[in-house]
Amino acid sequence: MSTPGPVTAAPTPSPTTAPTAAKTVRLTGNGIDTSAQLVGFGTPYTSARAVFDSALGLPTKDTGEGDSFSDYGTCPGDKLRALEYGDGALVLLFGDVDGPGLTFYQWTLQEQGTVTDVPTASALIGGTTYDFGIGTTVAQLREGVGEKALEVSAGDGPVGPNFSLADQSSGMFGQLTGTSPSDTAILLQAGEACGE
Repeated sequence: MSTPGPVTAAPTPSPTTAPTAAKTVRLTGNGIDTSAQLVGFGTPYTSARAVFDSALGLPTKDTGEGDSFSDYGTCPGDKLRALEYGDGALVLLFGDVDGPGLTFYQWTLQEQGTVTDVPTASALIGGTTYDFGIGTTVAQLREGVGEKALEVSAGDGPVGPNFSLADQSSGMFGQLTGTSPSDTAILLQAGEACGE
């Protein structure tokens, strides 16, 4: 099919652009910041769920309460409940890590499902917010957050190429395809990690 007039290629979407469905929601090192409030790690499940349903919509998967040893790894505590958004692109974990009730303790953004349906991660560096997500390159991370806030490692053992980011929150961790400037983020995470 031909198009009248000059034809230009569609711009390549920037991996740092907030997704359409969740522009007012940011994944931070302290939890999830919605336009209504920050849902910090340690927030009880019922309180967090009400805010997440309003800000993110209903999850595409809710595991219900189960054992902390699961498909999500060997997670802290004895109980685990996972909410997935964007068919697994964003996973929120709740567990009995801060007492007997389930509390929010981790978010993971991963190269799975529909990444464009979930929010991006957001770092606060010197009063400036830098948004990034799956597909953000090492070069973009270095430029966006600066060398002082970013540590990139080739990894060893079961942990491959990765980065840690120290911003004005509690920081974030991510996995990379490699450590060269053109390599990309394939997993982003904040909160208390689960083991393999």
